[in-house]
Amino acid sequence: MSQNPGSKHLQCRHFPMTLSPSDIDALRPGEWVTDDVIDFYFKYLKHKYFRNNKKYVYIPVTIANLLTERPVDNSSQHIKDLASDANALDIETQCLKKPRSIRVAFLPIFGDDHWSLLVYRNVKHRRLPEFLHFNSHLGSTRENHTQCARTALINLLYVFRENDASMMISKESYRLVVKNCPQQANGNDCGVFVCMNAYVLTTRLAKREKEGVSP
Repeated sequence: MSQNPGSKHLQCRHFPMTLSPSDIDALRPGEWVTDDVIDFYFKYLKHKYFRNNKKYVYIPVTIANLLTERPVDNSSQHIKDLASDANALDIETQCLKKPRSIRVAFLPIFGDDHWSLLVYRNVKHRRLPEFLHFNSHLGSTRENHTQCARTALINLLYVFRENDASMMISKESYRLVVKNCPQQANGNDCGVFVCMNAYVLTTRLAKREKEGVSP
């Protein structure tokens, strides 16, 4: 990180991303991390572990929020509009337009005042992709927040199918697997746990990729 003279903003040397003073303040104990902090950390993981590997994708918060907040509607026009809006936001990675090239995608999910991690996984030996949900506060947010994650996964599949008509989707595709993961001890560390879970999964995937083992 570097700081421009006369500015309190921090600029990353390795990829185009700037953190503001409020983003830095959000890293203090008791604070909620910001959208930009999560985006920054996801870009860091991509840069460090999968810089030149397009099979592993980190979806920005803006796109994840769109997928979470847009009501599920399987009408043709709705899906066209959803895909158009998502593609317009996906300027940097342009990963949504080539869904078959994606093996794993990480999505930060925000809903019901809570962050969690949704992971899309498409492996060769499975007929359909699967979605894994890592929620660090299952006790108080499970039902409502899980629905937010389910909305995001359905809308993501709609976007994938609109961008690539050969993508296979069925009701089985909508299955959400809730995974056991560390649980937070307070009401404000959910964003940190999203980053932590993404880090743990990323390092495992990077190790398996280096060993030539499918995730």
